[in-house]
Amino acid sequence: MNVRWLALLTNAIESAASNPRFVACGPSRRLYVHDEIKSSSAEAVENARCTVIFDGALYNRDDLKSELGAFPAPIGSDAEVIATGYQRWGEGMLNRLRGSFALVIWDTEREVLLCLRDPLGTFPMFYADSKYGLMVSTSIDTLTRQRGVSSPLNRAALADYFLGRFPRLEETFFEGVNRVPPGHVLHVSVNGRGTYRYWDPAPEGNVNWLSAKDLDQFDDFLDRAVKRCLTLGPAGIFLSGGLDSVSVAAVAAEQCQAESLPNPVALSLVFPDPEMSEEVVQRSVAAQLRLPMVVRPFYEAVGAKQLLRPALEMSRSLSAPLMNTWLPAYSGLALEGKRRGCSTILTGNGGDEWLTITPYLSADLLRDRNFSDLYRLWASLRRSNNRSGLTLMRSLLWRFGAQPLMLPPLHRFVEKKAPVAIRVKRRMFSDFPAWLAPDPALRRELKQRREEYAAKKQKNRCRSFYVEQMRQGLYHPLISWELEEYFEIYQNIGLRILHPYWDADLVDLLYRTPPLMLDHGGRNKGLVRASLGRRFPQLGFERQVKMEATRFYASTVRQEAGAIWQELGGARTLAEMGIIDKKVLSSLFERLQTRRQEGLNAHRVWSVLNLEGWARAQAS
Repeated sequence: MNVRWLALLTNAIESAASNPRFVACGPSRRLYVHDEIKSSSAEAVENARCTVIFDGALYNRDDLKSELGAFPAPIGSDAEVIATGYQRWGEGMLNRLRGSFALVIWDTEREVLLCLRDPLGTFPMFYADSKYGLMVSTSIDTLTRQRGVSSPLNRAALADYFLGRFPRLEETFFEGVNRVPPGHVLHVSVNGRGTYRYWDPAPEGNVNWLSAKDLDQFDDFLDRAVKRCLTLGPAGIFLSGGLDSVSVAAVAAEQCQAESLPNPVALSLVFPDPEMSEEVVQRSVAAQLRLPMVVRPFYEAVGAKQLLRPALEMSRSLSAPLMNTWLPAYSGLALEGKRRGCSTILTGNGGDEWLTITPYLSADLLRDRNFSDLYRLWASLRRSNNRSGLTLMRSLLWRFGAQPLMLPPLHRFVEKKAPVAIRVKRRMFSDFPAWLAPDPALRRELKQRREEYAAKKQKNRCRSFYVEQMRQGLYHPLISWELEEYFEIYQNIGLRILHPYWDADLVDLLYRTPPLMLDHGGRNKGLVRASLGRRFPQLGFERQVKMEATRFYASTVRQEAGAIWQELGGARTLAEMGIIDKKVLSSLFERLQTRRQEGLNAHRVWSVLNLEGWARAQAS
């Protein structure tokens, strides 16, 4: 794999790059396709109405061909199916597409360009303006290397990352490059440019809830999601001891045996902390499923006796700062799978988003005075976590219950009746830490973005706190960023990464499942617990509690961060960009290092090291 392509929409006679692989002409503009690497997997076809560029996998090609019926020309490739579908249905075809893909459609009749990625965004797509025209690619690096594309770093986005605030779904960490959001279309015509969502399981937050009878389809939907992934080549599976990856492995093994295919390879990490090691469960599951297995100690897979240094090294090579510090270990493990013939890697990623109940459900239940279901929610969390019942109850009643119910209306009341109090509060308590944004222009921009962020949150607010939080899985930039990160890292080593729990049809089912039905049997992720309990009765999946890596991660940061900070000589590049005050941040960093490294403090330390290392690599 490791392929790159670029599409250019221009009114110039000649394109910016030489030797285009494909050219489609409209009345006044042309669409060029260039391969940065000659073995590009993108398909480009045209018919009387449109030109289609397709990269990825279309899962429901046969279903679409059946719907289309007889056509004058035979339909073969994925791109040809889509071109024919567009000829029949126009833009109404888009929400019929299922797969992992990036897609460009150039409507030569209307001179309309449509750029979209799959419904959940497992395949990336980015775009940039240049003096030659609009450029589109699955790679940020490809775009920033083109002549005429602005490539300065996005200072405001980097600063907002420190604040945990992401006001713009479209932006990246480069000023001149934007993303097409998951499930969205970038629509370009002679009248202008805009984006709209083409796939949504609950338009405008209105959920058509399923019945208990409908939920019987869960096993079928999971089977189909896994089967779609298995059609794309020999598979490895990241097998932890958790419910999500084990459920994917169990379905994959069953389907491979039914189809007489080679069993997928189980790829497992063994963490050095005994409290979070799942080796016994991992080996037992692989043995019972008859899966060939690769087991690697954590640091052996990383290739070093440290975590942060390999993570920083990986981050420097990416088009955005690394989010997931575990990925050096998992990419090392994936290479072991590749050596054993795997071309795809399946994960349990997405299970936490779609199989679990957000605790913000407690706000809905408190508002509706539904105390019996509130107790059921507490009891389910109590059975599924290692936290005390008192701690969980306190969180449900205040942090996720009363607080979201009370604070927003209280703030609106004060803002309306006593706006001076809001201004005084802002003068007394700065919106930003003292070390952030010493540059006045950047600080003004951050304040403007803060207002934009607040307005967007208010606009997208639903009556149901539960539904509002669920929509974060569709709209939050961190979700898109994480999936783009997976794609880039594994594409660079020649593997396709696939996530059955991000399958659009399965997500649609789980999204519309009433929350307490997700807790089948009174435990978190109850839908998969029952199935796994039947398959592996001696392993206790029906009673398993979620294991957390927070303590191991915090301990690692405490041991490694100080030496790296000294070698960097502080956050010199971020200071030069006006993002941080180097002197103030250095003092804070030293204090954070001496504190007990709990999850939040450890994340702050990592964020400073990560963004400085990444920005320094881009500047060089």
